[in-house]
Amino acid sequence: MYLQDRSPYMENSGSSNDRNSGKTEYQLTLIDALKKEIEIARRLDPEKLAAEIKKTGFSCQNCGKCCKRAFGDNRVVLTPQEIEKIQKYTDLSKLEVAGPLIPDISCPEEAGEGEEDRVAENSSIMPEIDEKKTSEPFRTPELLKEDIDPDGNIHAYGWMLRRKKNGDCVFLEKDTNRCRIYPVRPMLCSTYPFYIEGLKLYTCECEGLGVHISAEESRKLAGSLLSRYVSELEDTLAMYEKYEDFERTEKGHEIAKNNLEKGTCIYIVHDSRGITKIID
Repeated sequence: MYLQDRSPYMENSGSSNDRNSGKTEYQLTLIDALKKEIEIARRLDPEKLAAEIKKTGFSCQNCGKCCKRAFGDNRVVLTPQEIEKIQKYTDLSKLEVAGPLIPDISCPEEAGEGEEDRVAENSSIMPEIDEKKTSEPFRTPELLKEDIDPDGNIHAYGWMLRRKKNGDCVFLEKDTNRCRIYPVRPMLCSTYPFYIEGLKLYTCECEGLGVHISAEESRKLAGSLLSRYVSELEDTLAMYEKYEDFERTEKGHEIAKNNLEKGTCIYIVHDSRGITKIID
């Protein structure tokens, strides 16, 4: 599934005055660009978007491939509001629903095909999920070197839906490919395989593309897609505005590696509401 780069960091950017004020020149440029994009996005014509969707065609084939790591990057970005909706629907904790948004570095083949689901197959109310069993290990600290502070905390820029050890979505029903949280599924899932980037419509690889879609369904999907686009931009803007940069040192990188050897990852998650420190 499509993911935007949510990190507001860029090395060696901005003047000392910008850094002292808590924002680099690059971050201020990002914030300004996002504000302009949001303004334009709100004026996009849903009828034109619906016409594009209808021309492309789409009907879900219930194959479940978009939820399975074996078929590609299946990370699903979540806003804090989406996490809360899923929590309310499932009665699960925040960390049972979501984890830090990190690069797609899991190795699903290591888990094997016989792994059982972590959620009961026939339950409409989600029971507890073992966080340690569903969390994904921080395998390669080198990939996130620029996101580690002097204390060894790994900084992540947003949340993503939890995945099982084999990389599949934790809410994917094993044999039927049904979604256990379908009524409150994230915006990214409800508008897949379509997404908007830079005010243009794009599609992800999907077996359902090219199949007939009605004008009514096209309009409904267009409305959801525009709502998602603006919501994601607003959420990212709020995160950037709250974000405060941090120092990077080799010492912090070594601390993170030592923590990993002990089976622990300490994250600082930046989102539109501020920061959250978690041990995963």
